[in-house]
Amino acid sequence: MSSSRTVVRKPIVRNQADCHILLVEDQQSLATMTAGMLTDRWGFNVTIASTYKEAQDILEKDASQFFITVSDLNLPDAPNGEIIDLLNSHKQSIIAITGFFDQNAHDELRKKGIIDYVLKQNINAYEYLVQLIGRLYFNQFIKVIVIDDSESIREMTRTFLKKQFLKVVGAANGEEGLALLKKHPDVKLILVDAEMPVMDGLTFTAQARQFKNQNELCIIGISSTSVTNLSAKFLKHGANDFISKPFSYDELTCRVNQNLNMLCYIEEIYNVAHVDFLTKLPNRRDFFSQGETAIKKAIATSNHALVGIIDIDHFKRVNDTHGHDCGDAVLNQIGETIQKTLENQICARIGGEEFGFIISLPTAAESDQLLNTLIENIRAKKISHQDKILSVTVSIGATDTLSTNLDETLKIADNNLYQAKTSGRNKVIWHQQDALKAG
Repeated sequence: MSSSRTVVRKPIVRNQADCHILLVEDQQSLATMTAGMLTDRWGFNVTIASTYKEAQDILEKDASQFFITVSDLNLPDAPNGEIIDLLNSHKQSIIAITGFFDQNAHDELRKKGIIDYVLKQNINAYEYLVQLIGRLYFNQFIKVIVIDDSESIREMTRTFLKKQFLKVVGAANGEEGLALLKKHPDVKLILVDAEMPVMDGLTFTAQARQFKNQNELCIIGISSTSVTNLSAKFLKHGANDFISKPFSYDELTCRVNQNLNMLCYIEEIYNVAHVDFLTKLPNRRDFFSQGETAIKKAIATSNHALVGIIDIDHFKRVNDTHGHDCGDAVLNQIGETIQKTLENQICARIGGEEFGFIISLPTAAESDQLLNTLIENIRAKKISHQDKILSVTVSIGATDTLSTNLDETLKIADNNLYQAKTSGRNKVIWHQQDALKAG
C-alpha cells in the first residue's frame, strides 16, 4: 500500500514578482492582453517590445534579467524570424508564437533551440502560453529521476527535461532508482524504462508506490518493446502514464508537463480542504484527521504528549479598534510565530483566533519550556500592518491527560485555557495543580 498523508504539505512561497518575462509582439492589443494574463495569473513582471529594434535595445541594456522571452516570429522590421537569432545571441530561453507553422518551420526552430512554440490561431493559444510559462517557472523547483540502462537514452532525456528547467538525476536500473528516491524524497516525477538489469521498470514502479502514492509522485513508464498490454501493466503497477520509444521532444515534454500540472491541481484541491487560507497552517479538519494518530504514536513511543489550545488575548478589541484587515494581519503573523516555534510539532488554526497543537517530546520539562518560549516569542513580536505596529499576547490551555478521542482531550485543554484567561492571561496552564491554583 502507498503511504498515507499525515501532515499538510506546506506550499512553497516564492517572490514571483522577481520573475521577468520579455514579450516581443507587434500587435499592441495582443501584447497587452498577454502581459495582463501573465501578471494576473502568476504575478510576473512583463516587459513588452513591439519591434526587433526595441527588443535589441532592451537586451543590450540587460539581457540577464529575463527568465523567458516570448516572441512573435514575424515583426515589422524583421519579417522572416530574424528575432530568434537575436534572442539566441543574448542567450535567451525562447518560446515562439506565430500564426503560421509547417514541418520545415518546426524543424528549423528546434535546431535553434527554442523551448516551445504556440500557434496564435485563437484565444486558447494565449491561455496555453500563460499556463506553459507558469509551468516552466515552477519546474525550476522540481526534481526528476530518469531510470534507463541506456546511458545515451538517459542523457537525451536529461537534455530534454533540463530544457524545461527541471532538476534531473539519473539511474541505470530500478534498484539505483529506489536508492535515489529514498535520498531525494521531494522528487515529483520519475521516468522509468521497462526492461533493465537488476530491477525492471514494473518491479520498480510497484516498490516505489510503497513510498509515495499517485497523488504525490508521478511515474511514467517507457518502453521500445512491442509487448502486448505493456502500457496497461505499467498502469496496473501504479504508473500515471506511459510513453513508447522513440519519443520526440514535443511528446515527452507535453506528457511530463501535463502530469506535473495534474499533481499541482491535486495539491491545490487538497490544500483547499486541509489548509487555512489566511494563515497557511493546517485547518481544523486536518488537525482532527492527524491528531488522534499522533497521540497514539506518542503514547507508543513513551514520549510526553501535550495537547492544547492557543487563544489570542483581547482579539475582539484588535478588530474593533484597528479593523478586520489588521485582525487578519495579527492572525497571519501569530500563525507564523506558532509554526516556527512549534517546528516539527503539529499545529493548526482550529477556529477564529484559536490555534490547536499537539506536542510530542521526550520529557514534560521540554514540553513546558517550549510552550513558555512560545508565550515569550508572541509577547515580544512586533506586528506590522500598514502604518500600525502593535503587540498581542496569548493564553494557552493544555493537558497531558490524553484520550485517543481528540475531542475529549481538547475539552480538558479548553478548561485549562479558561483558567489561564480568568487568572490574568499571557500564560500557559497545563498541570492539573496549576489549574487548581489559578482557580
